[in-house]
Amino acid sequence: MSGTERILYGTLGILAVTGLVAPDRFNLAPADRLVEVAFLAATVLLARRVGSWFVLVPAGLYVFLKTLLLVLYGSASLPDFLLAHKAFIYLAALAFFVGRSVFYGRRLAQFTTFLVAVFLAKYGYSIALGLADRPGIYLENNFELILLMGLVYLAYPYLGARRDWVFAALAITVLISGSRSAALGLVCVYLFRYVKTSNRTWPLHVAGVAVVSHAVLALFSARAEQDGTQLDRLVFFQTFLAEVRDWPLWQFLTGAFPLTPLSPGACGSLSFYVELFSKTDPGVCYSVIFHSFLMRAVFDHGLIGLGLLYGLLWWGLRRSGTPARDALALLGVITLSALSVSAFNSVFATIVLALAMGLDRRSAPDADDGPGVDATSVTRSRRNRDLRTGPVGRVRPGRGRRPVGTPV
Repeated sequence: MSGTERILYGTLGILAVTGLVAPDRFNLAPADRLVEVAFLAATVLLARRVGSWFVLVPAGLYVFLKTLLLVLYGSASLPDFLLAHKAFIYLAALAFFVGRSVFYGRRLAQFTTFLVAVFLAKYGYSIALGLADRPGIYLENNFELILLMGLVYLAYPYLGARRDWVFAALAITVLISGSRSAALGLVCVYLFRYVKTSNRTWPLHVAGVAVVSHAVLALFSARAEQDGTQLDRLVFFQTFLAEVRDWPLWQFLTGAFPLTPLSPGACGSLSFYVELFSKTDPGVCYSVIFHSFLMRAVFDHGLIGLGLLYGLLWWGLRRSGTPARDALALLGVITLSALSVSAFNSVFATIVLALAMGLDRRSAPDADDGPGVDATSVTRSRRNRDLRTGPVGRVRPGRGRRPVGTPV
């Protein structure tokens, strides 16, 4: 097991247990902060070599220039500034994971199975006993379920015969969580993992889309009845439109000056989220109060900054060997959450991207091994591959280019 795996899996695993045995709260420990520390430690462990300068340099320059503008001309505090720019700070850290092959598929599958079981147990008993209608292991489930869905998606090819059971447990967990953004992400995971025309049973999986979508719609209806007429995301959006209504076109490209506070009227209309006001000036609020990462990103970074973020993440994923379909799925799940919560500003979404960029794909299955794939033929295909190329795809130079591992 690599040191990076020990840090991340160990921290997440221990905190999952302390969350499981905390029926009256999310966790016995400050889980979100400890996960941040674990991700930072994992990054430092890899810092002796940069995986992608193409990701690190633009991300680092972007944060540096924004910091320089703040220091020279701005008045916001450093904590508020860092909170608004976490996505780009995380992006710079992800540069050290690109192509590093420090996460291994089989261990990822084992850890994912464990975590799904813990989530299902905590969410299940919390709902059944009426302890919480929005349960969580680490913190609010809108954030942590991105991690769980991302893990299941990445671990899927390595889960073997238990993959459908793991996905079913994930689906139950998401649907009882009450999280609408996670429910949309669940549909995305199902579509990208199951609906493939190359699979002989794809018509059944298309029908499954209707079943999953119906369950998601039922969740939305239940939340609408529970919330009544209070549609907080609509209030956030209306406040956002009011703040940008006088912007010239170019400002939608560049965003507001770092870090521009919202108007007193906007802060007043969102005063019921006072905990999201400035960390140093309780009378001031910034874009974080919009909740939705997409609204926050347009306000603080503009469409150019948002495009830079997506472009570099796409580059990092593809440079790491992530198939285009998987890159689209992971970014899609996080983007769906970005309609509601902090998404790319969250360490839980960042860990998913770090796993995808740092996954050792040399041992990845030849085929998806999904339903309808004959296990015997897949095993035979792998055996033939190993005979041709050796266990890690290397060919020994010399007489007849004999594969490594072939008896003399």
